[in-house]
Amino acid sequence: MAHATPCKASDSTLYAAPPGHLTLLMAARRTASFHLPQDPRFSFYLYVPRSHPVTRRARGEDVSLDGCCEAGKSNGLGTPLAPTVSPTGGKAPGRGPGPKGFPLLVLIHDSSRDAEKLRDWWADLAEEEGCVVLSPHFPCDLKFPDGPDNYKRLEWVNAAGETLRFDDILLQMIDTVSREWGCVDTTTFAMAGFSGGAQLAHRFFYLHPERLHALSVGAPGRATPLLPLQWPEGIVNAPLTTSGRAIDVTELARQTQSGDLKLQLLIGAEDTWHPVQPDGTRTAHSRFDVTMGLAKSWDEAGIKYDFEIVPDCKHEGEKIRAVAMPWMRKHVR
Repeated sequence: MAHATPCKASDSTLYAAPPGHLTLLMAARRTASFHLPQDPRFSFYLYVPRSHPVTRRARGEDVSLDGCCEAGKSNGLGTPLAPTVSPTGGKAPGRGPGPKGFPLLVLIHDSSRDAEKLRDWWADLAEEEGCVVLSPHFPCDLKFPDGPDNYKRLEWVNAAGETLRFDDILLQMIDTVSREWGCVDTTTFAMAGFSGGAQLAHRFFYLHPERLHALSVGAPGRATPLLPLQWPEGIVNAPLTTSGRAIDVTELARQTQSGDLKLQLLIGAEDTWHPVQPDGTRTAHSRFDVTMGLAKSWDEAGIKYDFEIVPDCKHEGEKIRAVAMPWMRKHVR
């Protein structure tokens, strides 16, 4: 899939709207929900920081996209702005873009699919670090037994027999953000996921390591270790990318060992729940067991990562985020 150009306004409908127009107001700061143009069944929320051209135009400033990715040129967007009020009332530095635009942080929701809340929880970090947040919404499905897990496996067949590729859907969302909002560096991006979101996140890493520069994986209930087992219990017969590329374990190790991709794995010390299987029995391994097994397979494959067992933590997103956020601050840009 082609990478969208981060600093081009000619293909964007947002920049056709005059400053202060409702179109811009819905696309700035905590945005409305936007459907994916290629498939309206899927939607996403953004957080667009104060220093981004779309947010500035929403405030009524007649600024253009031209030069926003070139530090020190056009509208002063390449330099930090004076401290502004953060989304929750604190002080935030309102950083501008990097050399290729504002960095992108993708947040993958868990099974509850609270994509809007997830975006809001990370809004202060986005404002302070000057990054755009993309929080996709992948609707739940009634299909038994795998409807609730549809997006987590990357590839899923719905009740109508249609094969959906959720990694490709996510990449289409990213291209839409780059094209419509502009000045967003999507060459590589950061990603974080908890629980079901961590399931998609680490599987996305396996297929698309070149698109990530930072990834936080928090407490995946079901994981895919790098073992010779059938997908998704292992990587045998795993989905291919749209270009036909298979999982390359050597490349995963190279990316993390070189520092091109920073990786974090988190699990609560008391996350010992055993999920219920379709036949009503419990799985033999708890979330804690699953995560430790994933870590073991990464170690054996030469994957370099930061690992933390979060004390006094069950399956609690708030406590996992409290560890993931400081780590992400260091690696999001």
